[in-house]
Amino acid sequence: MEAPGKLPPLPALRTFEAAARHLSFTRAAEELHVTHSAVSHQIRALEAWLAFPLFSRQGRAVVLTRAGEELLAVSNEALRQVSDTVSVLRRRINVNRLSISVMPSFAGRWLAPRIAGFIEANPGCEVNVVSTTERSDFVRDGVDVAIRWGFGGYTGVRSELLMADVLFPVVGRRFADHLPRTPAELAGLPLLRSDGEDWVPWFRAVGLDWPEPSAGLMHNDSGLVVQAAIEGQGVALARGSLAALALRNGQLTRLFDVEVPVMYREGQDVSAEHGFDADGQPRRWAYWLVLPQRGGETPLRQAFVDWLRAEMVADAAAGFGPACAAPA
Repeated sequence: MEAPGKLPPLPALRTFEAAARHLSFTRAAEELHVTHSAVSHQIRALEAWLAFPLFSRQGRAVVLTRAGEELLAVSNEALRQVSDTVSVLRRRINVNRLSISVMPSFAGRWLAPRIAGFIEANPGCEVNVVSTTERSDFVRDGVDVAIRWGFGGYTGVRSELLMADVLFPVVGRRFADHLPRTPAELAGLPLLRSDGEDWVPWFRAVGLDWPEPSAGLMHNDSGLVVQAAIEGQGVALARGSLAALALRNGQLTRLFDVEVPVMYREGQDVSAEHGFDADGQPRRWAYWLVLPQRGGETPLRQAFVDWLRAEMVADAAAGFGPACAAPA
């Protein structure tokens, strides 16, 4: 193995790579958690060491010189290889640590109330739950497993369908003594909803020609709608997955047997390109188990996947959650 030749200062090289990738000293400073002046200083120091410029200014914008473009390609590849290798080694060596990336609604209403059971069944493990709406990069973010809400077809990873969700009305204990006996008796009651999960499809399924509610409480998070129902604020159109545990422990009561799938509609925070299939039909929203394309296999991650499926099966078997997909 040959020793590397003379290298530029690595902190300056790292700063250059970020600034060149963004073509912005300001965005590089935000990524590296340093000041704009610190980025400028590192770039000047690197250019002095190299004895040639890496950037030129065009008005208020910065552009790469030809030399800068060549150095960016090489430095980006080299730094990514180091990052990827370190991430793989960390997973391989620290087999008792598990990092899980999940949507905030799923984290709060489904995972958080149950995860203590998994930790108790796997003594000595450390579980890190990353609650985010962004897709995690397994290598960059050090994530071992992700649970995504979407339509599948993710590239560069392995993905398996966990369950396709459904919507149905639920109420808290406040309504226990005066539950509506028919869907028509929902008239006049406060109807809670989440942005993008409309009541109209459920109304149509039960034969009601009612418009979408235009008053009352609306959340942008499906988990908050479930919590509002638990607190007695009204009748919630809830996802079966997020209401399952509260139904099992008696905090919520389901109204009626009719349920509707959670389907894509225009206006949701997803492009129509992904929301409609090849025949122009809206796709069904579902939970997907997402794993790295390769590497990272540990007994702890497999134990989590097995536990995850067992919990979902238990919800479905008790009649409180959507049916689960068979393991791939």
